[in-house]
Amino acid sequence: MLDYDLSARGDAPLYEFLYRSIRDDVVAGRLAAGDRLPSKRALAEHLGVSVVTVEGAYEQLVVEGYVASRPRSGFYVCELPAGAPATTGAAAPAAPATHGASRQEDDMRVGDVAPRVATGRMGGSATEAGRLWARALRATLAEEPDASLFAASPAQGLPRLREAIARYLRQTRGMEVDPECVVVGAGAQVLDGAIVQLLGCHGLSVALEDPGYPRLTSLYRAHGARVEHIPLDAQGMRCDLLERSGANVVHLMPSHQYPTGLVTSIARRYELLGWASWANTDRWIVEDDYDCEFRLAGRSVPSLASVDACGRVIYSNTFSMGLGSALRLAYMVLPPQLARRYAGELGFYSSTVGTIDQLALARILADGSYERHVARVRKRARDERDALRRALEASGASGRVRMEAADAGLHC
Repeated sequence: MLDYDLSARGDAPLYEFLYRSIRDDVVAGRLAAGDRLPSKRALAEHLGVSVVTVEGAYEQLVVEGYVASRPRSGFYVCELPAGAPATTGAAAPAAPATHGASRQEDDMRVGDVAPRVATGRMGGSATEAGRLWARALRATLAEEPDASLFAASPAQGLPRLREAIARYLRQTRGMEVDPECVVVGAGAQVLDGAIVQLLGCHGLSVALEDPGYPRLTSLYRAHGARVEHIPLDAQGMRCDLLERSGANVVHLMPSHQYPTGLVTSIARRYELLGWASWANTDRWIVEDDYDCEFRLAGRSVPSLASVDACGRVIYSNTFSMGLGSALRLAYMVLPPQLARRYAGELGFYSSTVGTIDQLALARILADGSYERHVARVRKRARDERDALRRALEASGASGRVRMEAADAGLHC
């Protein structure tokens, strides 16, 4: 029977402390691959907690791929690759965001795969986001000195905004980020283009998930890169096919894959990091975390960047999911060596985001109003999902239709 000192949890919720304790035992090998965990009820009685607490911990372990649930059998420890880190990054509770143009408007055929899936978007009100942004702009224009409002912004973005983003990532994603490694840009596509320039247009070969987001294929090809489409399995992008492809850059969405909703398992994440850190290779991973803040159940899944010990992950995210795509506000976090290269080779660019917009965004990140807005969007999305589920169950289609990946973000 598992035995943990719950008095050592500090301020952490019980389910989170239990999840972390079991997770660390799995990573350290104290729980071996194939070991069966106690039933939820048995563990709850042993620890003196509710079944709901154990259920929450087990569900998070399943989502992240440390544990597998077998119907009518129980929960079993998954096998992790040899050399997995002793601990993983501690992601904070989920928060909301929304990605550029509506992805379901695109044809989802990539390469030779056409998924038999329909996606539905849930969540935010453009009116509510508009009011939040209008208040931020009014306060910025009224309270900031002209010298700040009309100053030129460095290529990477204003230091105040980059510091606010670093604090936000620490609070919401458990990431320790140097503001000097943050780059602000006018949307994810602008930053993806900058990544191509930074890594070298000529000879760049980019692996994309298949099925995936078709616009990425067009973007990388337009910048002269060769594109390889790598199929997914139940754990994420297939690393055996990735190795054969000859790609030196991978762009993927490990926390909530579009369009399948798949969460890349922790074992596959370690495999991807192992691929990127292979000796004498110049390989990079672009982690597109486009709607990590909008996970509708449990904790957010830890970012790939938070378990990257070799500095091979470029973390990319956007505020478009929470504030609307019209504002074109995105950012990336570069590994230190790439941040230095960016400053030296691309620092001559003017910032693609206006100073006033950057100051307004820094304001709502610093005062917590963006997080509160995200929480409202997440609750509304959860209510919409539940209403849709009830309607489907009550309809004549209930035996032929099911919802999948309905907890991981704003589409299912």
